[in-house]
Amino acid sequence: MYSADEGQLQIENSAKSHGSTPLSELRFAFLLAVVLRLTYSGLAALFGLYLPANWRLIHSNALTESLPPPNHSAQYLLLGIWQRFDTLWYLHIAHNGYDRADAVVFYPLYPWLIKIAALLVQPITAALLISTAGAFFSFWGFQVLLGPDLTRDKLRTSLLWYALWPSSFIFFAGYPESILLASMLWSLHFARKEKWFGAAALAIAAELTKAVGVIIVVPLFVMAIRRRAANAFWVLLVVPGALAFPAWVRWSGRGAISSAYEYYWRTTPAAPWTTLWVASKEIAHRPDALLVFNLVFLIVICTLVGLSRTRVEYKLFAIAALFVVLCKQTQPPLQSMMRYVLIVFPAFIGVGEVLQEPHQARVRWLLLSSVFAFNLVLLRLFLGWSLIL
Repeated sequence: MYSADEGQLQIENSAKSHGSTPLSELRFAFLLAVVLRLTYSGLAALFGLYLPANWRLIHSNALTESLPPPNHSAQYLLLGIWQRFDTLWYLHIAHNGYDRADAVVFYPLYPWLIKIAALLVQPITAALLISTAGAFFSFWGFQVLLGPDLTRDKLRTSLLWYALWPSSFIFFAGYPESILLASMLWSLHFARKEKWFGAAALAIAAELTKAVGVIIVVPLFVMAIRRRAANAFWVLLVVPGALAFPAWVRWSGRGAISSAYEYYWRTTPAAPWTTLWVASKEIAHRPDALLVFNLVFLIVICTLVGLSRTRVEYKLFAIAALFVVLCKQTQPPLQSMMRYVLIVFPAFIGVGEVLQEPHQARVRWLLLSSVFAFNLVLLRLFLGWSLIL
């Protein structure tokens, strides 16, 4: 367990030994976000030139009735091609509010931001810009939070693995994952600096972004109890913050979020071991490549969490995140698990623990290139309506 003095000493040693500065962290995050935004947008446009339009597959998804047909216009290739799956729901809520009973599973912060930004640009443009900004703040927050505990080389290697990991393109799609991650990372950073009001405000932002945002209470409470600071009482606001949106859903006569999950989305609460048992039986009786990939990446993330040498509050965060995502039993099993486990940022510290010796650099970069190539395959499937994330 780290003490505040040990943490401060590590900050000073890190700055002296590795030349890491806040400005260099910001620049690296900005460069990485811009390069990936351009890469994904360019590849999406290229895919859009030849992806077939399977309208039976497209219309099997909700809110697709009014989608314009694919074409080779710049509008479609740069923007329209990103209107997939959950993005359609967030755009719908931004424009119409919660006018459908099945929409309440999508939390409000991201559509609120889209609605505000759409005063200046098209809604889909707003969604992509907000996600890209979230990715930048996530990459920056990752370095700011973990920089005191890692050498600069290990820190940047861990971030590169994170940014290129399979399904991480979703940080740049019309999804709220990057906003969620950024809110959590900066909340923990503010708590580490004992800026408890800022930590609580960002934690509530995470809770209003996705239901899984509630896990931020675990590390925040651990940090607050350990520090015993007088102004740490602000973290108590995180509890009612988690209840705010579900309470509004009930108060407004829209039922319960849990009921909507079960009735409309074929998702029920279950013990984590039950979720894993059902997935294992499904693989044994009816092997499915996507299900296998979801299970494999879940196991990999769990293993990397075990390998990571990090602060106890981050470990507890990772355990809580894995527990919560496994408490959802979906049909088909483990649906979107590759996306769900992306919030487990401590796992990527574990990546930095593997193949870190200088003589392993070639193998490390070969593996990283292979991982990114698989990420691009998933991007192509996602844009072609063949992969629900």
